[in-house]
Amino acid sequence: MPCAVTALHSCSMVGRFWDDSKCQAAEQGSKCHGEVQWAMEHGIHLHEEWYPSLSERSSFREFQARLFQGDQAGVESHGCLEPCCHDTLPGELCHEDATWAMLYGVNLEEFSHVYPSYLTNESSFGEFQGYLHFCYPKRCPGPCASNTAMSSAHLGGLECPDSKGLK
Repeated sequence: MPCAVTALHSCSMVGRFWDDSKCQAAEQGSKCHGEVQWAMEHGIHLHEEWYPSLSERSSFREFQARLFQGDQAGVESHGCLEPCCHDTLPGELCHEDATWAMLYGVNLEEFSHVYPSYLTNESSFGEFQGYLHFCYPKRCPGPCASNTAMSSAHLGGLECPDSKGLK
């Protein structure tokens, strides 16, 4: 991953690497799967206050993540494990990388070979995170929100830049 020190980005910034060893997608027929289905089909309409930042357009993984958070806080019991996605947050290494790529990387001629043509100044943060996850899955988790950058049409045949020096 190319790196340049800027006012917003430090190459030596300590951040967490993604550990997906304890994540699990809700399996069909499980309690969690049923709870997510209910939340998506009924709960969001009956009790939208239970699902802050979610809408009827949110993905299954986004709803599972919300139910997992409730389980972790001890206020709910849905039986949901952490989904194998995570919308990266400020302070995490992936967030720093995606922010740098959005603000600087796609605009610098010397890095034009690093980013696929579908990533532009108009791309969403989730699309940048999705690309970084595809190329560096241990460094950057897959975003929970669905996005076009994660589609097989965009990823098919994509070659990632040399990851030398990245863990």
